[in-house]
Order: sequence, then structure tokens, then C-alpha cells
Amino acid sequence: MRNLADETFTLPMVGFAESFNLSVATAVTLAHMSASSRQKEVEGGETIVTGPLRPGDLDEHEFNCLRLKGLLNSLPQRRTGPALLKQKGIVLPDDIKFL
Repeated sequence: MRNLADETFTLPMVGFAESFNLSVATAVTLAHMSASSRQKEVEGGETIVTGPLRPGDLDEHEFNCLRLKGLLNSLPQRRTGPALLKQKGIVLPDDIKFL
């Protein structure tokens, strides 16, 4: 599983914690990344966003694929969404077919 990851990192634990569950690890990571993102205004009124989370990090296609995947995964039965799309003649892009 680790060799499929783009990057790896560790979350330090102090005190009595022995492990974080996935939701806690995700929340800690996103909070850190969001806090690291800052906006600053430079000469001419231009706003520059710095830090690990920046608007536009995903191109429009990647964003739409992730959004569609999330919407389809939110349905109670996994096959309902793709079946409805197929019924309407909508073919999912290859990026989404791993649902």
C-alpha cells in the first residue's frame, strides 16, 4: 500500500495517544495545511496565496472528477449512480472508473 502513495509523512503523537484513527489524522493534517496557507498583498494590489493549499492546485478536470466521485460515493448503493448515468448515455471518464 505504501508504494502506491505519492508522498508519506508522520504525525507526531505526544502524551497517552498510541494511534490516530483515519478521521483524526485527516483532520490534523488538513488543519496544519490550512493554517500554513497564507494570503499576502503585494505592490499593485495583487494577492498571492502561499503555503501547501492553494486555489487552483487541481486543474478543472481533476476537480470535476473528484467532485463526481464524491457525489457518486455519497449514494446509499454504489451501483445506483453509475447505472443512472449509463441509462442517460453518460459514459464515465477512465479517471472515475475505479469507483
